[in-house]
Amino acid sequence: MLFSLTLAMNMQAFAQGMPPTMQQDMPDIEVSDQEMEQFVEVTFDAQRIQMSAQEEMVEMVEGAGLSVERFNQILTGMQQGQSQSDMGVEDEEMQRFDTVIEDLEVVQQQVEDNISQVIEDKGMEVDRFQEINMALQMDPELQQKYQEIAQRMEGEEDGM
Repeated sequence: MLFSLTLAMNMQAFAQGMPPTMQQDMPDIEVSDQEMEQFVEVTFDAQRIQMSAQEEMVEMVEGAGLSVERFNQILTGMQQGQSQSDMGVEDEEMQRFDTVIEDLEVVQQQVEDNISQVIEDKGMEVDRFQEINMALQMDPELQQKYQEIAQRMEGEEDGM
């Protein structure tokens, strides 16, 4: 679903914090087990924040009288440069869409603020979180370390 993808891409952009072209120059970094545990905790909390926000966003779209599918059709059409008439969108429907977009941007900003707060609450700096996230995408050993800690921590959560 494009709506979900849009939210995921926004989170990824937040987490990366810099253009993809800069990622290739990322040096190897050392991440202690404790730091990786903090990182994993942040990603778990961030996923919960995103899921909650996504539910809220769906309710906002539907509350404006648009189905998620229709919202996505209009959004895709706009991203592809289609005109309102090419998409078969009446003025009233476009006004509802525009209002929802504004509301969704507010929610997305709240998500980013909440995730920044979670990062700080877990004792990390946002820049360090972004650095680890970028290195994680390129370093198979770091990915393995992340997976091992995440699985262990998920097991601990399930056991509670």
